[in-house]
Amino acid sequence: MHSGPPGSGAPRGTQNARKHGRFTRDAIAGRTTAASHLWQADVISFRMVSLLRQRDFQSLRKIPFCYLCGREFVADDSQNRDHVPPECIFVPSDREPLLLPAHTACNKSYELLDEKIGQLIALRYGKIPEDPRHHRLKFAISPQADQGAVVNLDIDAAVWRWIAGFHAALYRESCIGIRGSLVTPFPKARLVNGRAVLEPLRVQHPLFVETIKYNRRQENLDRISCNKGKLTYECVWQQADNDGPWMCIFALDIYDWKDLGRTPGQPARGCAGFYITPAQTVPAIATKAVQSSIIVPTGDRLDAFAP
Repeated sequence: MHSGPPGSGAPRGTQNARKHGRFTRDAIAGRTTAASHLWQADVISFRMVSLLRQRDFQSLRKIPFCYLCGREFVADDSQNRDHVPPECIFVPSDREPLLLPAHTACNKSYELLDEKIGQLIALRYGKIPEDPRHHRLKFAISPQADQGAVVNLDIDAAVWRWIAGFHAALYRESCIGIRGSLVTPFPKARLVNGRAVLEPLRVQHPLFVETIKYNRRQENLDRISCNKGKLTYECVWQQADNDGPWMCIFALDIYDWKDLGRTPGQPARGCAGFYITPAQTVPAIATKAVQSSIIVPTGDRLDAFAP
């Protein structure tokens, strides 16, 4: 589990998915536990956006803006390219990165956060810095000694930055100012009377997982795969009911990190969520969710990348 600082998590302006039609608590409560009907979409799209190989990433050098702040580059800007996610997450032999243009100052401001998230995910394959002076994570153990937590890392904030990078890479536009909601493999907790109390899993999470799985079966997802397949990001766009805003529904896997976040008292879950851009529209080249009333059985309802 992890315990972030106050205000951590989704971008400013976050609104819960339960406000949007089929994502409401009442609508979800009416679905069966084994499977459920997927929502309707007005348009079936067969033009998917994919970045799967190093040659696919070459055109990203031409992106004219900093993916971190959204500002276009001008002649005297100091800029470099940022690894999205940071390369320290990956085993050296797996490193075939997604690189995006960024202002040097913007990139540098995230160095410590990158180091922390890198050390956390590297635990998945047993890597720990040999020198204790380089340990960046702080852990706390509950008084009952039955649970522990990372207490100095805002995991959600790190993931949202990557989501912004994936959006820029796929659609060649900035998404600064997005609002949304996500679930990571790491349950959150807060201290109540000296005991860690886990936050419940959001009720919309299985629906997002189901949406990704169904559209994958239809070969109808925008997709990024990098670092020799150790990272996979998939997404599809859906309009909320009653002509509501367009939202991007996404899922992310890194080294099957669901297992890294296993916590007693909580089911293991993958990473999934949604976001809405400030314009509340869908990018011109984005893939839209397919229309279906088929019931799709699924074994793992909490991980978009499990059977």
